Amino acid sequence: MKFHAIFWPIAVLVLAAAGAAAFGLYQSATSVKSHLESAEHALTAFKTAATNKQFAQLPGIAATVEHESDAAKAASNTWLWKVGTQVPVLGENLRAVGAVTDSVQQVSHEVVTPAASLLGDFTLARDPATGKFNLDIVRKARTLLGTTERVVGDVQARLAGVNTKATVGQVSQGVDRVRKLVDEASEMVPGLNNALNVVADLIGANGPRNVVLAFLNNAESAPLGGGPAAQALLSVADGKVEITKQVSSGDFDNRDHPVDAPATSDELALYDEILLAHINGSLSIPDFPKSAAILRAWWNRDIGIDPDLVITLDPIGLAKLLKVTGPVKLADGTTITSDNVVLETLNQVYFRYPNGGPASDAFFGSIAEAIFTRLTNVDYDVWKMADAISQSANGGSLHIWAKDSGIQEQLSKLSAAGIMPTDNAAATSLGIYFRDRSASKIDTYLHTSAKVTTNVCKPDAPTYTIEVTLKFDIPKGLRLPAYVDSGLYDFYRTEVFLYGPVGASLTDKSVQEVAIRAPSIVKNDLGRPVVKFTSDQENGDTVVLRATFTGAPGQYGPTTARVTPMINTSQVTYETAPCG
Repeated sequence: MKFHAIFWPIAVLVLAAAGAAAFGLYQSATSVKSHLESAEHALTAFKTAATNKQFAQLPGIAATVEHESDAAKAASNTWLWKVGTQVPVLGENLRAVGAVTDSVQQVSHEVVTPAASLLGDFTLARDPATGKFNLDIVRKARTLLGTTERVVGDVQARLAGVNTKATVGQVSQGVDRVRKLVDEASEMVPGLNNALNVVADLIGANGPRNVVLAFLNNAESAPLGGGPAAQALLSVADGKVEITKQVSSGDFDNRDHPVDAPATSDELALYDEILLAHINGSLSIPDFPKSAAILRAWWNRDIGIDPDLVITLDPIGLAKLLKVTGPVKLADGTTITSDNVVLETLNQVYFRYPNGGPASDAFFGSIAEAIFTRLTNVDYDVWKMADAISQSANGGSLHIWAKDSGIQEQLSKLSAAGIMPTDNAAATSLGIYFRDRSASKIDTYLHTSAKVTTNVCKPDAPTYTIEVTLKFDIPKGLRLPAYVDSGLYDFYRTEVFLYGPVGASLTDKSVQEVAIRAPSIVKNDLGRPVVKFTSDQENGDTVVLRATFTGAPGQYGPTTARVTPMINTSQVTYETAPCG
């Protein structure tokens, strides 16, 4: 028998088998591709529904993700696929698809399906008999976030091993899309973890805590809101939160005995003796950890309590929370709503109690207790409340500090920390802050605005000009109570602090429009140049102040400004100077 008589029939059989294998592998790849695309679409839908708080849709979407990811895994789990991974060129593509398949399946089973159930059930339920919050849901959420962090790390490591330069376009694009989804999750998890850990600390899941809650008075403005004239001590342990003490500024030994708290010579020059000599001056420094340290010093010395957490909230932020909870009714029959809380607490109360004193303190105490009771009932949408809290923090109306270094480290990444950026890379953050020095509650009638002009025509020396306008508009014929118009001066005194970029220098300052006088000083604080103007003006007068800062060579992100939350919102406009 000749050789070719044997060879050709065998060759035909081998080629036929190879063709069948290739066809089978093609079918598997097509099936995997189809299921992965469906899983990817479902993952995107899950993210959208979760973001929009459409929690009822999540279980169904999660089931789709799980079904499609399992089907993709099954289609790739064949002997042909395993053999194909060893073939040059083809193998790199199959290994890439396999890495994506394993990643999507892991995310589906360990994160998406558990999250669908948890998000729908998440609420801070409170036992009416014991008054304790149910800590189980918080513990479950912390466990899930821990799992998510691990899974994200696993997937990132797995996909990092894929060489997309050696894969065909469709496969490379698929890997990149999954990488993007996972990277987005990676960026979100730390923030969620931070927020959840803070919540856990606030309801005693991390052990007993003394929490000082200070209500700020924007009618007597200070850089971080206003004076903390009304404060409450919350005792927190194992899910139980209760008010154990209420105090006013009169309960502290002000004026003659300043507290022992760290303050630099520049800070004392900018914010003078009231910074440490009167509790209402403690929120002057626009760096909340420093302000919280001063507030803690007062509590340590005069009350004998060392707070574990310090929280400040002003009525502007409180209005946002009351939109979620609904109105509260006080013992005297007054109804406080999101629409009237600012005016009632920062203006009308002084007409009701023109001499202040115990009656006024009692009114503020009743508001604090009623709102605390309303908030801790948790018979509202906790997700809407989370949004309201975020809005309050972003607007500078809510700040939190924690003595626990781990919690504080987590807080430092949130806007509620009240910490100005230490560089200009992500954003060139400027500061525009106001402080009343008339010993009055006159800022109900103060209107402020600012224009910020950025000039980057010289990239190595960009300039930032801040122009601020102030005007009082007290209605003619209105007789103001002594608590509102103290009569300390025959004009109104407002201090304006303008902070430049990190590492910049002040290159110009001027008073564009003056009423009585507006002297200024220049110092450095928080790694930034600061100019302080002291504006004296009468009702109806307009004052315009300006400062220009020049940056050193470096990276500068988009220009933003942090502003004292004012009763009449301080509008800030941004302009870019033309070049050429």
